[in-house]
Amino acid sequence: MSWWTDEWLAVDLETTGLDPKADRIVSAATAWCERGVPFETRTWLADAGRQEIPVEATKIHGITTRHAHRYGRPTGLVAHAVAGLMSVAADDRAPVVVANAPFDLTMLACELHRTSYRAPEVMRVLDPLLLDWRLDPFREGRRRLEDLCRHYEVEHGGPHRADADAAAAAAVAYRIVGHFPQLQAMTLAEVHEAQVKWAAERAAARQAHKRRTDPAAVVDGHWPLIPRQGVTA
Repeated sequence: MSWWTDEWLAVDLETTGLDPKADRIVSAATAWCERGVPFETRTWLADAGRQEIPVEATKIHGITTRHAHRYGRPTGLVAHAVAGLMSVAADDRAPVVVANAPFDLTMLACELHRTSYRAPEVMRVLDPLLLDWRLDPFREGRRRLEDLCRHYEVEHGGPHRADADAAAAAAVAYRIVGHFPQLQAMTLAEVHEAQVKWAAERAAARQAHKRRTDPAAVVDGHWPLIPRQGVTA
């Protein structure tokens, strides 16, 4: 069997906002998958203690501060549990599938930093949003995860539910690998390193475009996560 037909681990987070340095995890899910189909899913509701969940975030994922306080586990423990399964995947040389990896993995790394626990450093990531952008660059239309689900004919259990998004990301990634033989011919390590390069190229192109109107615009090209800076408690 090859890496793309072996088991994968998909990960997804829902959060209080879009700033990994200051915002917090609200819910998380992992899904062990085979050929893009989940066979073991775990979910967590997280409570960040003093941090409120903004109304705007609740409108997206449906989780209120009161609900998180009442039923959630401490955010650090949730991050630790997710990272533990990612370590298992790394040890097994299994891909970790994360849609928009720089956001979710940076958010997770910041949460782990608050608890002095480190994420696995040697892991191979598949980011279906990045793969789709690189391998089908001229397709028109939006490219959110739900858009990719429609394009690759993947059923989505509901956007912004961590378990449904994790399952959808794995299914889309599997369809992409199956659709593009050049990925199948590469090792998992080669696919990972290619994505590092593609993300940098994409960021450079976006930065050049933005600087037409804003000469100081900066687009970070780090992938699969952005180095921590100024993480708040």
